[in-house]
Amino acid sequence: MNIGCGDEWFDSFVHISFLYSLITILHLIVPCEYVRGYVQDGPRFYRLNGLRVFLIVCLLFLLATEYLQWIDIQYLIRLRLKHAICACLLGLVFTFLLVLPVKSRSTSFWSDVYLGRLKNPQWFYSRADAKMLLYLIGGIGLELNLLIFYLQFRRDNQSMTNIQTYVGLFSFFLVEYFYHEHVHLYTFDFLVEYVGFKLVWGCLVFYPFYYPIAIWCRIQPKQLSFLRQSASIFVFYFGWILSRGANNQKYLFRTQPNAKFLGFISPSTVNGRLLCSGWWSLARHINYLGDTVMAVGLSLAIDGGILPWLYPLYYVGLFVARERTDFERCQQKYGRDWDEYCRRVPYRILPFLY
Repeated sequence: MNIGCGDEWFDSFVHISFLYSLITILHLIVPCEYVRGYVQDGPRFYRLNGLRVFLIVCLLFLLATEYLQWIDIQYLIRLRLKHAICACLLGLVFTFLLVLPVKSRSTSFWSDVYLGRLKNPQWFYSRADAKMLLYLIGGIGLELNLLIFYLQFRRDNQSMTNIQTYVGLFSFFLVEYFYHEHVHLYTFDFLVEYVGFKLVWGCLVFYPFYYPIAIWCRIQPKQLSFLRQSASIFVFYFGWILSRGANNQKYLFRTQPNAKFLGFISPSTVNGRLLCSGWWSLARHINYLGDTVMAVGLSLAIDGGILPWLYPLYYVGLFVARERTDFERCQQKYGRDWDEYCRRVPYRILPFLY
């Protein structure tokens, strides 16, 4: 199929706009659960239907590509860079539309654009929380890129355990993220961050196109050795246990302060404010370590040079900087209780090392 460059750009823009609009519409109309969040200045209740919308969009995509064959996978592969650029442009436009009408929050206009001026914007008559919707769009976009990556090789009937392992583990990561959507209402992003370029562009562009960075590599489908495949799976799930265990324990503490985690780990705290038992006795941000280890497990499955390793390296840079920001925030918020907490839990992210 010979399509001119102008047509490809038009198609790419239509694809991205249609996808983001479809996700938004489904988020508004698909049955949801109403869950109270930890944020004090946010919505009273959050409408959560992320896993349902995720599954609906993925099933529609597979139906259109595999069963009805309305969509040419190879054409989507060819448009991948144009899709990313169109998503980038939409992210930029949407950032300015979101930031410009709001009163300045700092003396720097560009700081406001980057970090945002609104902390918890609500859209469509408060039926959609901005952060929930943006993360939903980013997660579904990531999964569709993974499916395209997988489908471009599947029809050749080649041995491809490297791609199967990578896509399978990453898909598990996304499904369980949306399954635990209520837990993430208690994380740093919802408690601290504002909605500006950092979050908007991150969800519309960085999340769906950078996280699955292997899709940009010239990956050849191959049979992974048993040792390497086992190492990839083991490392990934070890990181998942750290991350999910820590996040769920913190969620339980926030919602039921006296409950025992997993039925036997009693909460130990500093004046009932800061949790320092279980996973949180190992490091102040043990969940950051878990996310990074998961990324390492994913990269182990793909033999694509240095590029796949940029994903865990990104986490290292992100979390070291975020930990320092959170340290200063908590020091101001908790005062002496924070000093005592740091005495009890001396390691920032990596137990016994950092």
